[in-house]
Order: sequence, then C-alpha cells, then structure tokens
Amino acid sequence: MRLNKISDRVYANTEKETGGNVGIILLEKCVVAVDSKYPTSGIEFRRSILKLTSRPVTHLLLTHYHGDHVFGNQAFEDCEIIAHSLLKKKMEENLKTIWKPANLKKMIEEIKTSRPQVAPQYEGLKITLPNKTFDRQFVLDGIKMLHVPGHTADSSIVYISDDHILFSGDLIFAKSFPWGGDPSANPDSWIKAFKRILKMNVETIVPGHGQLCDKTEIKAQLDWFEAIRKKMKKLIKDGISLEEAVKYSKYPKLYEPESEDWRENTLRHWYEFWKEK
Repeated sequence: MRLNKISDRVYANTEKETGGNVGIILLEKCVVAVDSKYPTSGIEFRRSILKLTSRPVTHLLLTHYHGDHVFGNQAFEDCEIIAHSLLKKKMEENLKTIWKPANLKKMIEEIKTSRPQVAPQYEGLKITLPNKTFDRQFVLDGIKMLHVPGHTADSSIVYISDDHILFSGDLIFAKSFPWGGDPSANPDSWIKAFKRILKMNVETIVPGHGQLCDKTEIKAQLDWFEAIRKKMKKLIKDGISLEEAVKYSKYPKLYEPESEDWRENTLRHWYEFWKEK
C-alpha cells in the first residue's frame, strides 16, 4: 500500500478497493493515523507507515463508524483510538445487533458472493472500539478533530491548519454520487457541513472516497445538495409519493451512482427525512 505525500508531514492513500481513504500526520515524535480501512488493508496501512518513518504510531482518529473506515482498527489497538462519542455508542450498539459474531459471519458470506473482490479484506475481522471519545472537538499538536454531522450523526473531520489540509471522511465522495442512506444521515446538516468547510482555510481535501480534491468539489456538491433539497421538498408539498419521488427523473445531475440501489436508497432516506420536517 502506498502513502502519497501531500505536504512535508501529511500523507494519504486513496486506493478504491481497499476501503475508505486513510492518511497520516507526522508529528515531531510520533505519528497520527486517520481511519483504518478493513482488517487486511488496515494491517497493510500500518506496515506502510513503518516503511515511511521510524516514529511510533500513537493515535488513530476515526471519522465515522462505517466498516470500511473502522474494521481495520485492530491493527492500531496499541494506540489511542479517538472518535466522537456517538461513534463509540453506535459501534457498541452494532456489536449487539448486526455485528454479533453470527451476523458478521453471514455478512462476510454475502460479500463473498456479491463483492468477491472485496471479501479478502475482511479476513480476521475483530471489532476494536475507540478507547477515547470527545463531543465537540479533539486537539493534538496542531491537529483539530471536529464533530461535523451529515453523512452520519457521528461524522467528524480532521483539520491540519498549518498545512491547509482536511480529511473530510465521507462528507465528501469526490467525483462520485454520495452515500446518504445511513439511518442517521442528515442532508440539512450535510449542507451546513459544506458551508462550514468552505469558510475554512483549506487547500487540499482528502475525501472519504475518491481522489484528492479542493473546495471546488465542495461547492459543486453543495450546489447539488441544495438543488435536490429544493426539488424534493416541492415534490413532497405537491403530494408525490415516496416511490414516485425516488423514481423521479428530472433531479439535477452531479455524478452517476455506484449502483441504482445506492441512488434510490439515498433519495428514499432524504425524502423520508424532509417529509418529517
């Protein structure tokens, strides 16, 4: 796994098939990692850090609870694993439900059938929880981790102000249709998150998925989100049903979705969210 240099002390990996994007920040005496991919790629990520520097990895910062960002935590269990309090709560809830051993086994078997190219990444999965949480922000040697919900209720961003670099987590799917179908996804908060990032002194963004981008991508997605919100609220006001709204063909275009289910599940959740407002 390759960690590509973004600045003198920030590196990132944006390989699509190995889980969500990850990166590191080199501090004077240690290394801080951001997100952890899947179990196998998490191990590869940790090894790639060792090839880059002899400084110890002491912290892992998690942007949200989705498996492609936290299932590699076990490779960092000797570190302080830091996340928003809602992230830890959600992982604890999942351990009692969808991440119970029998359910995880079933999930992996389904992945072997539906996404065989990804399945090897799940080998040896052991859920590892954060061991330190915050509510508003976590600060460490010029690194600021901020709770910025939208994609999920627990979503956070990691800002390295001196380098003008931001790890956005899945608030940004660069050059691709966003996944907004999480039960806790809040498109209104997502729009606020975009506006907040646009006000920050950021030049380079490491998105949760996709290649490096800048604020141009934020602005494009903000405009699209606002256009979708305006159109869908009008459809709701006009009495259009959920299924009609999901199948509606005249929404503004941004990017093609990874699959039609991806698009429909996102729009379905947003319709239900705005109808309740």
